[in-house]
Amino acid sequence: MLFIALGLPAGAIGVAWPHMRASLGAPLAGLGLLLAAWSIAYFVASASSGPGTARFGTSILLLGGCALAAAGALGLALSSRWWMIPLAAFLLGGGSGLIDAAVNAHVSLNRGVRYMGWLHASWALGAALGPQAIVVALAATGSWRAAFAAMAVAFLSIGLVVGARRSDWAGAARVERQQPPTSASAGSPYRRALLLLAGLFLIGAGLEATAGDWSYTQLTVGRSMPADLASWSASLFWAGLAAGRVGLGLFGNRASPTRLLDIGVAMAVLAALGFWLAPPLVAAFIALPALGIAVSLIFPLLLSLTPERVGTAMTTHTVGYGLAAGNIGAGGIPAGAGLLLQSAGVLTLGPILAFLAIVLAALHAVSRFGGPERRQSLSRARGRRGS
Repeated sequence: MLFIALGLPAGAIGVAWPHMRASLGAPLAGLGLLLAAWSIAYFVASASSGPGTARFGTSILLLGGCALAAAGALGLALSSRWWMIPLAAFLLGGGSGLIDAAVNAHVSLNRGVRYMGWLHASWALGAALGPQAIVVALAATGSWRAAFAAMAVAFLSIGLVVGARRSDWAGAARVERQQPPTSASAGSPYRRALLLLAGLFLIGAGLEATAGDWSYTQLTVGRSMPADLASWSASLFWAGLAAGRVGLGLFGNRASPTRLLDIGVAMAVLAALGFWLAPPLVAAFIALPALGIAVSLIFPLLLSLTPERVGTAMTTHTVGYGLAAGNIGAGGIPAGAGLLLQSAGVLTLGPILAFLAIVLAALHAVSRFGGPERRQSLSRARGRRGS
């Protein structure tokens, strides 16, 4: 339930933005400022989650995250001026960063790739429900505000549950604090692994967020698609994200994480090109959901691979840094895309998504064939030949 609630705002913002903009008199690129505020707060919160977990424990970080996220969602619901929106988004981003980093570090250390798949499928389910939450709020109240008020209630309720069950997280926090340093945590191999992970998180999250935040606007404004069809397309993107992670939860042990990343990255390139070049209905209902499925694999697989790439002692810190980089991408890249769309037209979204997918593929190739994982596999192969 926690990750379902965490996904709701991510899916809702893109569909809510045209209505928020109209009611508050905000500029088109104002969405970029909202996302930038969200990302800055998320960066600070997730990057500090490693030391925070070591000092206070996972449950305290989760309680603080739920309180901040609830305050931010309620602030969005109650904002009466445009300048209030980035402030509320800052609180929501900070709370989301604490929740995301604390839970992902806990799962990376204590669970396998299938559990990670289910966890992120829950987030994607929330993101898929986000656009429809805005549609329902508009139909029922004539305003987008009720949807964010409901999200605030959800975060508060889950925070109460976390507070009542703090013992579920206490054991893992003690283990994390007691772990000794390992050789993986020092020197250039660790720094190289960290930089590769951070780059993949940044571009992968930027591709996901840019598609999720701007596709509705492009389909309605640039391709003249009816709003109801465009909202279903946006929901299908997030549903594709959820479906890919459900598949990972069910079948994630059938292939290696690296091979699954190969599939996801290749599919992302093809789907981004399809969204750019295909006719509107094909782009909206085939290419965009396929892109959601493709990017669904990136975060859970990278998080599951983190302990073996950097060592268990540095996993909590690396997860925080990786998620911080991811949310710089999730906020900064859509913000930059917004400036390009405003100056060059909303149809520029297709080339932007294709470019991001190609950069993601290049980074993955470096990680796949020149990173620590490749060197380890070659070393194991030499050892087998020598024996």
